[in-house]
Amino acid sequence: MSPSARRERGLSQVLLAATVAGGLVAAPLSAQEVTFHPRRGSAPDARLAGFLDRDGVAIWSRDTVLSSEGRLQGDLLVLEAQVRLSGTIEGDIYVVDGDLFLRPGALVTGDIVVLGGGYYGSGMASVEGEVIWRPADRYTVLPVGAGFEIHPVVDVPDVIDLHGLYGFEAPRYDRVNAVTVAWGVTLRASSWAWQPTLELVGRYRSGQGELEGTIRQLWHPGPLEFGIEAERVVLTNDAWARRGVSNSLSYLFLGDDFRDYYGADRVALVVHGSGDRWWTPGLRIGWEDAWSRLAGDQFTLLGSDSVRPNSLIDDGESWSATISVRADRTTGETGRLVGEIRLEAADSAVAGDFSYLLGAVTARWKTPAFASHELDLFALVRGDLAGSLPGQRWTGFGGRATLPTYDVMQFRGPRVVYGQLGYTVPLTALSVAELGAPGVFGRVGTGAAWASGQSLDWHVNLTAGLRFWVLEGGVAVDPAADGGTRGYAIVRFPGDL
Repeated sequence: MSPSARRERGLSQVLLAATVAGGLVAAPLSAQEVTFHPRRGSAPDARLAGFLDRDGVAIWSRDTVLSSEGRLQGDLLVLEAQVRLSGTIEGDIYVVDGDLFLRPGALVTGDIVVLGGGYYGSGMASVEGEVIWRPADRYTVLPVGAGFEIHPVVDVPDVIDLHGLYGFEAPRYDRVNAVTVAWGVTLRASSWAWQPTLELVGRYRSGQGELEGTIRQLWHPGPLEFGIEAERVVLTNDAWARRGVSNSLSYLFLGDDFRDYYGADRVALVVHGSGDRWWTPGLRIGWEDAWSRLAGDQFTLLGSDSVRPNSLIDDGESWSATISVRADRTTGETGRLVGEIRLEAADSAVAGDFSYLLGAVTARWKTPAFASHELDLFALVRGDLAGSLPGQRWTGFGGRATLPTYDVMQFRGPRVVYGQLGYTVPLTALSVAELGAPGVFGRVGTGAAWASGQSLDWHVNLTAGLRFWVLEGGVAVDPAADGGTRGYAIVRFPGDL
């Protein structure tokens, strides 16, 4: 049953709100018999069969909400139902042809295994075991007498997954590309071995009046994914500070584009982990032919008449190999640590026009502090470990998104170090439904950008202000008086610095 069909069914049922700790409306397997015959050689079937053999497993077969005060001691089996979990499950959760939504504050002490349904995690929830989500392994659940029968779906049709809204991704707007409109689709052959996917994305950039696109074909043999990709694309190294939508709004309304861009044709072999773990390794071996792009005088509502130039790069080809490890882990009950370590190596003696070894480390940790306060720590270290980085591997900072007393992207180079520490106190008495409470914040940010042979020149801002939903305003001060004092306002979406 699809999630939409289950939602329609839920409108005609009474939503089961489990709001008490301890005993919930759930039955052990001894009271509701579940019959399942695993297929030979199927690892998911064998794992599910082993789970069903346990004693005292509770069954939820109706849409259920477990509030933050709710607690279930023992394992849980969800059959063809939606579960919204804010409380605690002291055991494993297996979901068969259902949907599991984790809310902030939820705690699962065991594993989560979702077969043929939907898994919607939360960075503010805590799962102490593994999370295994296999949406392509399909099952049907049939009521039989006082129990249920689970049947694997053997002939699963190919899946067509349209990106965004009917295939259209959120548009982007910047000073180089103007409006970028993208349409994408992923084709998935779920019944084939290794469940191959083919991703097709087409983009139109009005600033150049050009069409470009990406073709990516991947295979999924269990814990690894591998394949090839080819694309003509416009790239940036500055997305670490601002995400696409908020950067677009900042440019449209204020004329602040916190990124530099370059064009490239790329072909690569990619291998990476499936993402079931809290850390994911990756390998990329690829060719890139890059060229500079020029900024245009695009329309902005409140921006200045002058256009910030787009930094030129070193046009040319490069062959490189990149290894990386990405991490996304909950800390404590509601904290979250996200980071990446990356090394990229290129050697013109082998192929291409450039030789370098690039190292980059990023980390962000958001965690509760005193009472309901929030602590937010970010660090970026990036630069040439050997050779000379071409301009298409530089990055920078400056402006309202990082150091508000300085101009946008005022500091840029092959070596960049940037860090900031923020502390937010929510004004819960002024909370607005669905939008949350405004918060008073203080933040210190510092960074340096330099090249080989140059000395480090650190720049610091002390910032304080008010944040509400996606709006932020405040006053920034440069203690060294290089940048003076400046008031600012900005759109700051979740995930932005």
